[in-house]
Amino acid sequence: MILSKVPSKTLHQIENLQKFQFIFFLSIIFSLMLSACSGSSDAFVLKAKEQMKAGKTKEALELLNQAIDKNPENAEAFDMRGVANFELKEYPNALLDFDRAIALNPKDYKPYFNRATVEMAKSEWESAYKDCTKAIEMQPDSSDLYTARGTVSAALKKVDDAMKDFDKAISINPKDIDALYNRGNIQYQNDNFELAMKDFADAVRANPKYGKGFYALGIVQTKIKKHDDACLSLKQADRLGYPDAKDAVKALCE
Repeated sequence: MILSKVPSKTLHQIENLQKFQFIFFLSIIFSLMLSACSGSSDAFVLKAKEQMKAGKTKEALELLNQAIDKNPENAEAFDMRGVANFELKEYPNALLDFDRAIALNPKDYKPYFNRATVEMAKSEWESAYKDCTKAIEMQPDSSDLYTARGTVSAALKKVDDAMKDFDKAISINPKDIDALYNRGNIQYQNDNFELAMKDFADAVRANPKYGKGFYALGIVQTKIKKHDDACLSLKQADRLGYPDAKDAVKALCE
């Protein structure tokens, strides 16, 4: 039996139908993939990061709880939840989260650093020193880590060690205002006023809105009899809202 020839118009319709079915099938797959991704643990972590950046810590915490429910092995979710708990001053919960993040991924320096931050807030200086050191071993080119350990060493009265860490932090990042301020503060306490003034001046150059830095600069300038410069610095600190500056301006500049 000879089959009759199918009209070209009908063939075109069949081809269009097959294309439509193929595209429809792909759209279903894409929708399913998108749906799965939007509900994944990592997707909740990404949403939590957005909330954290917006200052919505409680909302971020809820998203991170969902991320951990989706994947109890998500180290990043535990680390971020620890940060959220820290910001909410839930220190015991923060420590538990950082402990878990470290257990899941012991090669990531961030949970060690974050745990050290909690320990510093609780004045647990020895533990904070160990965690800062561990983080530095894994990430030796971060000025923040050296600044943190320097702060811990200063609290432990290990001034030489603190100075070494602040020096290292500034060598990595010459605009690390915390390292500059803290090193300047040690210099000030040791009556090295010229060196202290240089560090405070470098700090406010790095960040012209650094009120605490202007206040410290003004105080050290009074020590070396630079009265006019001191008043300019203290008035700038006052304009930037540093709380002690107003009284200093009244006492020294009026």
